[in-house]
Amino acid sequence: MPFEVECFLPDDVRELLAVLALRVRVLSVLQIARTWPKAIAALKRLEAQALVLSFTVVAHPELPLNEPIIRWTKSGDLPDFGQASYRLRSRWNLPGVPTKCVIASRAAGRMFGGHGGRYPRESEETHDIHLSAVYLRFRSMSPEAASTWIHEEEIKKERKQRKGKLPDALVGKDRVVEFGGAYKKEKLIRFHKFCVARGFDYEVW
Repeated sequence: MPFEVECFLPDDVRELLAVLALRVRVLSVLQIARTWPKAIAALKRLEAQALVLSFTVVAHPELPLNEPIIRWTKSGDLPDFGQASYRLRSRWNLPGVPTKCVIASRAAGRMFGGHGGRYPRESEETHDIHLSAVYLRFRSMSPEAASTWIHEEEIKKERKQRKGKLPDALVGKDRVVEFGGAYKKEKLIRFHKFCVARGFDYEVW
C-alpha cells in the first residue's frame, strides 16, 4: 500500500513527507502552512492513511532565525563563546504556547528510506521545531545545501557505534548545523572541540 499511495501523491505532499522522513523529526502545522500551503488540506488524509501522526505540544514561540549566532570554519578565528552563550540564553523570554505538530509515521519512514514514528521527547519539542525552522531557511535560501542535509536520526543509523555526541544535522561532508538552546559557555567550548576533532566546520543557530 505505501508504494501505491506514493505514486498518487502531489509533488508538495511528497516533498513534505520526504522532509519529515529524511531531513527533520517534526514540523509545526504553521511551518507546513508557510512552506507547503497546498499540503495543509492533505494532512487529515495523510493521517488517515497512517503516513503522518499529529499531536500538540507546549513550545516556545518560534524565534526569528535569520543567521547563525556562530559560523566557524577551520581557517577562522576562535568564536567569542561568552557572547554567543549570552545571546543563546537571553532569547528564551516568552511562555510556551500550544503548538500543533506533525511527524512522519513508521510507514512513511520506510517509504522514503528514512525515519519516522518517534515523537519528540518533552525536552526536545522546542528544539526540534526550531531545528526544522533552520532547515526550512536552508531550503529557501540555499536549496543546494538543503539537499545534502542529513538529520541526526539518519547519522545515527549510519554510525557503527551508537554512543557519543550526535550533531543535529550535517550539511555536505563537513559542516555541522546545531540549533542552540540555552547553552552555557562551557557547552559551546565542548561543542567546538568536538567539531575540531572531527574536522567539521559548524554553525550554531
